[in-house]
Amino acid sequence: MKKRMLAGIAAVAILIPSAAFAASYLADDIFGSSSTIEQKGGTQEDYQEIEGMLQAAKGKLTEDEFKEYMELTKQLMVLKLKITDENGVSHEEQLTPKEQWQFEQLASKLSPYFEKINETVKP
Repeated sequence: MKKRMLAGIAAVAILIPSAAFAASYLADDIFGSSSTIEQKGGTQEDYQEIEGMLQAAKGKLTEDEFKEYMELTKQLMVLKLKITDENGVSHEEQLTPKEQWQFEQLASKLSPYFEKINETVKP
């Protein structure tokens, strides 16, 4: 009986961390992997911070809102990655006029989501 219990505890101790490691990140849906951020001057901590923000959004938005939020965020990040150099510095002048307009439209569409995600209870 003790051997079975010890084997069960050992199995759980092994499986739980590996399941957590195998879980996909929301940020992977946007960037592909943390190496994309690192190539643009970011760090693993930056990637984890983005993941935390996405998890907060998932918790505060409805399912439909979150899907829209993720799609808009993906589009915005494509533009942000295009203008960010390897030191993490943005060069917005590299965007074409059409891309600049698209960037502004995406930021405008995301604004209500940011407000909902960041809203705090007011007394």
